[in-house]
Amino acid sequence: MARDLHETPFVLVLAIELGGVLWVALEPQHWLRAVSVLAAGSLVAGLCRLVLSNEQAGLLRVRRRTFDVAFYWALGVFAILVALGLPQR
Repeated sequence: MARDLHETPFVLVLAIELGGVLWVALEPQHWLRAVSVLAAGSLVAGLCRLVLSNEQAGLLRVRRRTFDVAFYWALGVFAILVALGLPQR
């Protein structure tokens, strides 16, 4: 029996995002690093959506591929720019 792995990319992205949330929960003083992890999750989601078919993308597929990739990458780049633009303490 073949396993149905079409939600694996979504689980991967969810695990990255959960890692960022846990990081900020455990070490609130390093919240900018956690933002970077969340941004990386968005960039990975965009990459997965770009290279995988609609069926393989699973829950990462929201709209058309072009929109999804642009949105995920814009969100990731924006979060990185915010993290880099804020002063470090």
